[in-house]
Amino acid sequence: MADIDFSKLNALVVEDDAGGMAIIGVMMRYLGIKAYINTTGEGVLAMAHAMQPPPDLIFLDLNLPRTTGYDILKDIRADAKLKKVLVVAVTAQDADTEIPRCKSAGFDGYIGKPISRMRFPRQLRRLLSGESVWETY
Repeated sequence: MADIDFSKLNALVVEDDAGGMAIIGVMMRYLGIKAYINTTGEGVLAMAHAMQPPPDLIFLDLNLPRTTGYDILKDIRADAKLKKVLVVAVTAQDADTEIPRCKSAGFDGYIGKPISRMRFPRQLRRLLSGESVWETY
């Protein structure tokens, strides 16, 4: 597995749960990743376009106050500038139901909540190296 310089990465985290957002934010800072947070799911494309440099990775909760991660993913995949960005579902939803649904929708991976502080850096390295990550935690 290639060594990845996390300090050169930009991530967009779309998460409405304060606890989930705090955990991801702490892990991003620990790894040196610059993270932008969106708590509603609204304006995700505009936010991603405004990021400089553009996001390398988007963590997308499936259940948001005004939309779903699936709807946002459709918009991302239809956007010429963002369609190749890695998009990972992060959710507490039932994995047996959601993993197949996420795969068919076009997500690049799935990490179940609660996120493991021990496994998260390794999961990121795998994703950024082109491997699939479809794990319940």
